[in-house]
Amino acid sequence: MSILYTKTELLKKVDEWLTPEKISLLYKQNFVNYLGITSDTKEKYTEVIAEHLLSNLSAFDRIERISRESSYKTPGHEWKPIDYTSPRKEEQIARNMFEHTYPYIGKIIDYQTPLKNSLKDPAGKIDLLSWNEDKKQAYIIEFKVPKADDKARQETLLRCILEIETYSRILDFNKLKYYFGLPAETALRKAILVYEFSIPHIQIRDTNMKKLMKKLGVDMFLMNKDNKVIEEHYYFEELEV
Repeated sequence: MSILYTKTELLKKVDEWLTPEKISLLYKQNFVNYLGITSDTKEKYTEVIAEHLLSNLSAFDRIERISRESSYKTPGHEWKPIDYTSPRKEEQIARNMFEHTYPYIGKIIDYQTPLKNSLKDPAGKIDLLSWNEDKKQAYIIEFKVPKADDKARQETLLRCILEIETYSRILDFNKLKYYFGLPAETALRKAILVYEFSIPHIQIRDTNMKKLMKKLGVDMFLMNKDNKVIEEHYYFEELEV
């Protein structure tokens, strides 16, 4: 059974992670993945949190950049066919996308790009890195594969937004451009890549999710079940909400 929270109780939990010491770990907290509704106001947990964050966007400015001493480019990264027996589906599919070009996103130039400088750093890896030569844009992409038939383990759109926003602030983009040989004028873009009809795709209909994506400049791309074709593109810089 899901844990029930009032709106006040939920927002109290969020506020605990808006401090300079904790904001970079907000995306990892269980409550950003809650799919229920508040016990008193009957609002979606994700919509309540998104609305609160829209009033507290300055909290993200407290996320500290991590400057890697080593290269962002990992030796040995190469294309490989998908091993469907592996439990690490996201990594398998991401690696299979390496060096392929997709509409809007451009060419995938890396996967699992490290952000840590030391083991103690609170940072993960960028799932996909792409280069759109026509637009002179590099995308850092949070890629989500649905957990098979297990709704309780699905990740919300809110979690995706917070994770890629955090990574964009941790990243030393000038160093990344240097190591991947990208032009100095390259613009950094943030995006989420999800499958059609997954929970993050469905939640794009929610008002505060759309507003948060627009404010943070996060795009969404959709992938169909063949793992190769990008079907739709939401460009939130142009979205009216």
